Amino acid sequence: MKGQTLKYDKYRPEKRIDLMPEHSVRPIMQQDAPLTADRRSNSTYREERVETIREMQRDDIARVLTIEASSFATPWTKGLFEETLSSPIYANFVMEKENAMIGYIILYVVADEAHIMNLAVHPDHRRKGYGARLISHAIGYCTKGLVSECFLEVREGNVGAQKLYRGYGFHVIGKRKKYYSETNEDALVMQLSLNAERE
Repeated sequence: MKGQTLKYDKYRPEKRIDLMPEHSVRPIMQQDAPLTADRRSNSTYREERVETIREMQRDDIARVLTIEASSFATPWTKGLFEETLSSPIYANFVMEKENAMIGYIILYVVADEAHIMNLAVHPDHRRKGYGARLISHAIGYCTKGLVSECFLEVREGNVGAQKLYRGYGFHVIGKRKKYYSETNEDALVMQLSLNAERE
Protein backbone atom coordinates (compact mmCIF):
# COMPACT_ATOMS: atom_id res chain seq x y z
CA MET A 1 0.00 0.00 0.00
CA LYS A 2 1.14 3.51 -0.60
CA GLY A 3 2.27 5.62 2.30
CA GLN A 4 0.55 3.72 5.10
CA THR A 5 1.95 1.27 7.61
CA LEU A 6 -0.57 -0.59 9.72
CA LYS A 7 0.23 -1.64 13.27
CA TYR A 8 -0.89 -5.18 12.57
CA ASP A 9 1.74 -5.57 9.81
CA LYS A 10 4.32 -6.22 12.53
CA TYR A 11 2.41 -9.27 13.76
CA ARG A 12 0.66 -10.46 10.60
CA PRO A 13 1.64 -14.05 9.72
CA GLU A 14 3.07 -14.71 6.29
CA LYS A 15 0.24 -17.13 5.56
CA ARG A 16 -2.20 -15.60 3.08
CA ILE A 17 -5.82 -16.64 2.86
CA ASP A 18 -8.78 -15.40 0.89
CA LEU A 19 -11.46 -14.40 3.38
CA MET A 20 -14.81 -15.78 2.25
CA PRO A 21 -13.88 -17.73 -0.91
CA GLU A 22 -16.02 -16.59 -3.82
CA HIS A 23 -18.06 -19.80 -3.97
CA SER A 24 -19.22 -19.27 -0.40
CA VAL A 25 -20.40 -15.68 -0.66
CA ARG A 26 -23.99 -14.60 -1.07
CA PRO A 27 -25.45 -11.09 -1.07
CA ILE A 28 -25.85 -9.58 2.38
CA MET A 29 -29.44 -9.80 3.61
CA GLN A 30 -31.30 -7.91 6.30
CA GLN A 31 -31.08 -10.82 8.71
CA ASP A 32 -27.29 -10.80 8.38
CA ALA A 33 -26.85 -7.15 9.33
CA PRO A 34 -25.26 -6.20 12.67
CA LEU A 35 -27.81 -6.44 15.48
CA THR A 36 -29.34 -3.18 16.63
CA ALA A 37 -30.69 -2.72 20.13
CA ASP A 38 -34.23 -3.28 18.84
CA ARG A 39 -33.29 -6.52 17.11
CA ARG A 40 -31.38 -7.80 20.13
CA SER A 41 -34.51 -7.35 22.23
CA ASN A 42 -36.77 -9.00 19.66
CA SER A 43 -37.54 -12.48 20.98
CA THR A 44 -38.91 -13.63 17.62
CA TYR A 45 -35.60 -12.89 15.96
CA ARG A 46 -33.70 -14.83 18.63
CA GLU A 47 -35.92 -17.86 18.14
CA GLU A 48 -35.15 -17.89 14.42
CA ARG A 49 -31.44 -18.27 15.17
CA VAL A 50 -30.44 -21.58 16.68
CA GLU A 51 -26.72 -21.32 16.01
CA THR A 52 -24.35 -20.14 18.73
CA ILE A 53 -21.02 -18.31 18.54
CA ARG A 54 -18.45 -18.95 21.25
CA GLU A 55 -14.70 -18.82 21.81
CA MET A 56 -12.70 -21.49 20.00
CA GLN A 57 -11.13 -24.22 22.17
CA ARG A 58 -8.27 -26.58 21.40
CA ASP A 59 -10.61 -29.52 21.03
CA ASP A 60 -12.35 -27.63 18.21
CA ILE A 61 -9.24 -27.65 16.02
CA ALA A 62 -9.90 -31.01 14.32
CA ARG A 63 -13.30 -29.87 13.06
CA VAL A 64 -11.95 -26.44 12.19
CA LEU A 65 -9.20 -28.03 10.09
CA THR A 66 -11.81 -29.94 8.09
CA ILE A 67 -13.54 -26.69 7.17
CA GLU A 68 -10.21 -24.99 6.51
CA ALA A 69 -9.08 -27.73 4.11
CA SER A 70 -12.33 -27.53 2.15
CA SER A 71 -12.18 -23.74 1.90
CA PHE A 72 -8.66 -22.73 0.88
CA ALA A 73 -6.05 -23.84 -1.63
CA THR A 74 -3.32 -23.22 0.95
CA PRO A 75 -5.01 -23.92 4.30
CA TRP A 76 -3.66 -23.04 7.69
CA THR A 77 -1.91 -25.84 9.56
CA LYS A 78 -2.85 -27.25 12.95
CA GLY A 79 0.19 -25.47 14.36
CA LEU A 80 -1.03 -22.09 13.13
CA PHE A 81 -4.40 -22.54 14.80
CA GLU A 82 -2.72 -23.65 18.02
CA GLU A 83 -0.48 -20.59 17.86
CA THR A 84 -3.45 -18.23 17.61
CA LEU A 85 -5.13 -19.92 20.59
CA SER A 86 -1.97 -19.46 22.66
CA SER A 87 -1.48 -15.79 21.80
CA PRO A 88 -3.13 -13.06 23.89
CA ILE A 89 -3.57 -10.79 20.86
CA TYR A 90 -5.80 -13.24 18.96
CA ALA A 91 -9.54 -13.74 19.32
CA ASN A 92 -10.91 -16.99 17.87
CA PHE A 93 -14.62 -17.75 17.55
CA VAL A 94 -16.55 -20.73 16.23
CA MET A 95 -20.18 -21.06 15.22
CA GLU A 96 -22.14 -24.22 16.04
CA LYS A 97 -25.62 -25.36 15.19
CA GLU A 98 -27.11 -28.53 16.68
CA ASN A 99 -23.59 -29.68 17.69
CA ALA A 100 -22.30 -29.25 14.12
CA MET A 101 -19.41 -26.89 13.40
CA ILE A 102 -20.69 -24.24 10.98
CA GLY A 103 -17.70 -21.94 10.67
CA TYR A 104 -15.15 -19.77 12.45
CA ILE A 105 -13.51 -16.37 12.42
CA ILE A 106 -10.10 -15.35 13.73
CA LEU A 107 -8.89 -11.83 14.36
CA TYR A 108 -6.17 -10.16 16.33
CA VAL A 109 -5.90 -6.81 17.99
CA VAL A 110 -2.79 -4.65 18.17
CA ALA A 111 -3.23 -1.34 20.00
CA ASP A 112 -6.37 0.21 18.51
CA GLU A 113 -6.36 -1.86 15.29
CA ALA A 114 -8.00 -5.22 14.63
CA HIS A 115 -7.38 -7.47 11.66
CA ILE A 116 -9.66 -10.27 10.48
CA MET A 117 -7.19 -13.02 9.67
CA ASN A 118 -9.32 -16.05 8.81
CA LEU A 119 -12.98 -16.69 8.09
CA ALA A 120 -14.61 -19.80 6.69
CA VAL A 121 -17.93 -21.64 6.64
CA HIS A 122 -18.48 -25.38 6.17
CA PRO A 123 -19.40 -26.24 2.54
CA ASP A 124 -22.76 -27.69 3.66
CA HIS A 125 -23.75 -24.38 5.24
CA ARG A 126 -22.57 -21.78 2.76
CA ARG A 127 -24.73 -19.08 1.20
CA LYS A 128 -27.01 -19.04 4.24
CA GLY A 129 -25.71 -15.88 5.90
CA TYR A 130 -23.47 -17.57 8.47
CA GLY A 131 -20.32 -15.83 7.25
CA ALA A 132 -22.05 -12.50 7.63
CA ARG A 133 -23.11 -13.45 11.17
CA LEU A 134 -19.50 -14.22 12.05
CA ILE A 135 -18.38 -10.86 10.69
CA SER A 136 -21.09 -9.13 12.71
CA HIS A 137 -19.93 -10.93 15.84
CA ALA A 138 -16.33 -9.89 15.24
CA ILE A 139 -17.34 -6.26 14.76
CA GLY A 140 -19.36 -6.42 17.98
CA TYR A 141 -16.35 -7.86 19.81
CA CYS A 142 -14.16 -5.02 18.58
CA THR A 143 -16.62 -2.27 19.46
CA LYS A 144 -16.69 -3.48 23.07
CA GLY A 145 -12.98 -2.80 23.37
CA LEU A 146 -10.75 0.09 22.41
CA VAL A 147 -10.47 -0.84 18.73
CA SER A 148 -11.04 2.10 16.40
CA GLU A 149 -10.26 0.45 13.06
CA CYS A 150 -10.69 -3.03 11.60
CA PHE A 151 -8.86 -4.31 8.52
CA LEU A 152 -8.94 -7.32 6.22
CA GLU A 153 -7.54 -8.47 2.89
CA VAL A 154 -9.59 -9.90 0.03
CA ARG A 155 -8.71 -11.05 -3.46
CA GLU A 156 -9.10 -8.29 -6.01
CA GLY A 157 -11.22 -10.62 -8.13
CA ASN A 158 -13.53 -11.73 -5.31
CA VAL A 159 -16.25 -9.20 -6.02
CA GLY A 160 -18.89 -11.05 -4.00
CA ALA A 161 -16.87 -10.90 -0.78
CA GLN A 162 -16.04 -7.25 -1.35
CA LYS A 163 -19.75 -6.49 -1.67
CA LEU A 164 -20.43 -8.33 1.58
CA TYR A 165 -17.77 -6.36 3.44
CA ARG A 166 -18.99 -3.06 2.03
CA GLY A 167 -22.40 -3.90 3.47
CA TYR A 168 -20.77 -3.64 6.90
CA GLY A 169 -19.05 -0.37 6.13
CA PHE A 170 -15.63 -1.61 4.96
CA HIS A 171 -14.00 0.35 2.15
CA VAL A 172 -10.85 -0.16 0.09
CA ILE A 173 -7.81 1.77 1.27
CA GLY A 174 -5.02 0.08 -0.68
CA LYS A 175 -3.64 -2.93 -2.46
CA ARG A 176 -0.99 -5.57 -1.70
CA LYS A 177 0.68 -6.67 -4.92
CA LYS A 178 0.91 -10.45 -5.52
CA TYR A 179 -0.31 -11.08 -1.99
CA TYR A 180 -1.62 -14.57 -2.76
CA SER A 181 1.50 -16.55 -3.59
CA GLU A 182 -0.30 -19.52 -5.16
CA THR A 183 -1.80 -17.31 -7.91
CA ASN A 184 0.18 -14.06 -7.62
CA GLU A 185 -3.16 -12.29 -7.35
CA ASP A 186 -3.32 -8.88 -5.70
CA ALA A 187 -5.21 -8.30 -2.47
CA LEU A 188 -7.35 -5.30 -1.67
CA VAL A 189 -6.98 -3.97 1.86
CA MET A 190 -10.32 -2.92 3.33
CA GLN A 191 -10.88 -0.82 6.41
CA LEU A 192 -13.82 -0.24 8.75
CA SER A 193 -13.95 2.70 11.17
CA LEU A 194 -15.50 1.49 14.40
CA ASN A 195 -15.98 4.94 15.90
CA ALA A 196 -19.17 5.29 13.88
CA GLU A 197 -20.39 1.92 15.19
CA ARG A 198 -20.29 3.28 18.74
CA GLU A 199 -22.37 6.36 17.94
